[in-house]
Amino acid sequence: LVHVGSEALLRGKNVLHYTFELSETAVGIRYDSNLCGIPSSEVREKKKEVLEKYENTEMGRLIIKEYPTGSASVMTIRSHLEKLSMKSFVPHVIIVDYADIMRSTRSYDSLRHELKLVYEELRNLAMDLNVPIWTASQANRDSANSDIVGLENMSEAYGKAMVADVVISLSRKAAEKSSGYARMFVAKNRA
Repeated sequence: LVHVGSEALLRGKNVLHYTFELSETAVGIRYDSNLCGIPSSEVREKKKEVLEKYENTEMGRLIIKEYPTGSASVMTIRSHLEKLSMKSFVPHVIIVDYADIMRSTRSYDSLRHELKLVYEELRNLAMDLNVPIWTASQANRDSANSDIVGLENMSEAYGKAMVADVVISLSRKAAEKSSGYARMFVAKNRA
């Protein structure tokens, strides 16, 4: 997700990144690492290099907003977007890290119904703003042994896949991790 946001920034787009697991600082370090080509473990000690890189590169603006896991709903995001618009910040891309741990605006007996609602509300927000929203989701246990991770491997709620316009899977088996290679599969593309 940071790579998606970084590529948008390099193209002069404003990026709004919501994080529900990591701190704003940790996500910021990941952006610095990605944009400057510096390992994240070295970003703090190479602060001068990072600042020089940004001075010499025209980019869009980045806002990172952290909410505790399970505390933010799509209504929370809408409210935050209204505050940002009063400060003249209009995002071109919204990153949600990640939707599966957002709070649903309604309670159901089943988690899968709540997750589907979160994805529907995010899609509605994207349509209202005419802005792409990118998020990530985990695959189920069966996917660990699959060469290709498809829609049937989405964890918790298949309804998430039905709501999404594009689903891209990245997968690699344990033996492949050290090689740095993975498989990318376009599992769904509505267009």
